[in-house]
Amino acid sequence: MITILFTGETQSATKYYVSPSGNDENLGTSPEKAWQTINKVNSIEFEPADTIAFEAGHVFSGSLSFNSADSGTSEFPVTVGSYGDGRATINSGNQTGLYAYNCAGFVIENLVFIGSGRTDSSGKDGISFYNNLVGDIRLDYIRIDNVEVSGYRKTGIILGGWNGLSGFKNVRITNSTAHDNGDKGINIYGYWPPLQGWANQDIYIGYCKAYNNPGIPDKSPHSGNGIMISQTEGGVIEYCEAYENGWLNSSNAGGPIGIWAWDAKDIVIQYCESHHNKTNNNKDGGGFDLDGGCINCIMQYNYSHDNHGAGYGIYQFDGAREFKNNTVRYNISENDGLVGGYGGINFWATHSSGGIQDTRVYNNTIYVSSNTTGAGIVDFAFGATYIYNTEIYNNIIVTAASKKVLDIPQTAGGWYFNGNCYWTYGSNLQFRWDSNTYTSLGAWREATGQEKLDDVNSGFEIDPQLTDPGKGGTIGDHTKLNTLSAYCLLPSSPMIDSGIDLLSTFGINPGSQDFYGTKIPQLNGIDIGAAESEEASSSSSHKPSLPDIFGLNYNYPNPFNAITIIPYSLVFPSRLAISIYNLTGEKINQLANSYHKVGDYTVSWDGRDHAGKSVASGIYFCQMETVAYKKAIKVAFLK
Repeated sequence: MITILFTGETQSATKYYVSPSGNDENLGTSPEKAWQTINKVNSIEFEPADTIAFEAGHVFSGSLSFNSADSGTSEFPVTVGSYGDGRATINSGNQTGLYAYNCAGFVIENLVFIGSGRTDSSGKDGISFYNNLVGDIRLDYIRIDNVEVSGYRKTGIILGGWNGLSGFKNVRITNSTAHDNGDKGINIYGYWPPLQGWANQDIYIGYCKAYNNPGIPDKSPHSGNGIMISQTEGGVIEYCEAYENGWLNSSNAGGPIGIWAWDAKDIVIQYCESHHNKTNNNKDGGGFDLDGGCINCIMQYNYSHDNHGAGYGIYQFDGAREFKNNTVRYNISENDGLVGGYGGINFWATHSSGGIQDTRVYNNTIYVSSNTTGAGIVDFAFGATYIYNTEIYNNIIVTAASKKVLDIPQTAGGWYFNGNCYWTYGSNLQFRWDSNTYTSLGAWREATGQEKLDDVNSGFEIDPQLTDPGKGGTIGDHTKLNTLSAYCLLPSSPMIDSGIDLLSTFGINPGSQDFYGTKIPQLNGIDIGAAESEEASSSSSHKPSLPDIFGLNYNYPNPFNAITIIPYSLVFPSRLAISIYNLTGEKINQLANSYHKVGDYTVSWDGRDHAGKSVASGIYFCQMETVAYKKAIKVAFLK
């Protein structure tokens, strides 16, 4: 076995140690000569590739502070972490735990941050990266991993800019927990009101938890959010869990959400569980949300349940930029809308920037229990509608007795329902449409023309035969959503192979898998709802393969002696780098390093290193890396 260590150019680096048994007069360059205090750390200007390590198992009082003189780079970041077994704790009282001003190139890892408590009105944020540089500057490279942040008045982890389009790019927040903070768990933000463009780019939040961030009662417009991303172009939130947030929000201007995006473009929220989020004023308290100013965003493969507000919100508020071309697919909602009349999927729009335009909602499964206050799909029209070209296909909506499947009081503008299944246990269906209520699919279809495709009836009023509807409960492990026992299709389900082929009929690409990770289609066609039935079983243990995210294809010709072409593709927008490494792991050339939109691309390599010199014959590795994934192939060069 050959182990390859990918490395770049060398950089002198110093590792500094901080220990309660140390002394600030020491050099700090070994555990035996450690510094003692955070004040000493703050007095030093650090160089790229330096490390500051606090002794694990101990508590250090004070607020870490960094500025532009301390910046690292993406190749040689400044690392702040722990040494020894476990993690060190930073107790910053009512000050920010770690404040980085106008700087980036940092790795923050393996630390616990504790504030003076969310009720301390003088308290601040846990970890804060702030950019107010002039000139629309995006600072590059931040990694926050395996941190726990709690007890802060404001936000646990917060990054953003407040000067034009200045912000951050190439950011990863992973394996981290933000809980018992006042305002929010995790927040990415930028300048408001919106400008032409976005402050942040290539943001990845994965494998994180945000819980028991209740909100600040007197804060407006809203507080108590779990994970929130805004003013961002290109981002992924995945394998995260948000719960028990928002219960102190009292603002009349709006409410909190478990996981959501607003004023953002090309954001994907997937494989997350958001549940038991609340509000104190019947405003929001939902599971997931694409809100004002979202463009080309997707919510997919998520599980929402037992939230005060909607399972999945689709909202456009006053003053937001255009809201267009967003998708909600292969999600599950159970028992959402416990207050305020919210639904499993909820719409609300003002006239701003054209209202809600070109939204696709397909292959979701919604269960409305007897405890909920809304319906399967709800529009809060408030006397007018600004919702245009909304396509709703292949969904399953099941409700308890006397609950509505739809509640849409204003229908002008463009709703298109086709291929959906509607079922109420123990009573007739209820479709509220304009000022009328219809008690069967046939009556609603006849009166409205909905559920007719090329003059042929579509849609179903029939029991979809789901496994354990209403009994999904809490998974509590964001990597195991595919173990959810509820909402699969029984072998006798009439939903199997009954869905509309979205690609051939409407030109909609439904993706490659269902909620449970099962490849679609399985049998003779697409199923209705979030689950695709398999011949052998109704679930599978699946993690998305790299081709679901991006593709790095084999180069041609291979071997080569003059030039070779390397094809690659992206399903999600992202910053992407393609580099060549030799067998020792040294990076010898970089062929691409820029933000890419969705699409197919090629790049060429002529067998030369970064200095323009021809390399020796042999095997090399071409590595493709996005903010979230890596893949490498072998390349043979023969002179």
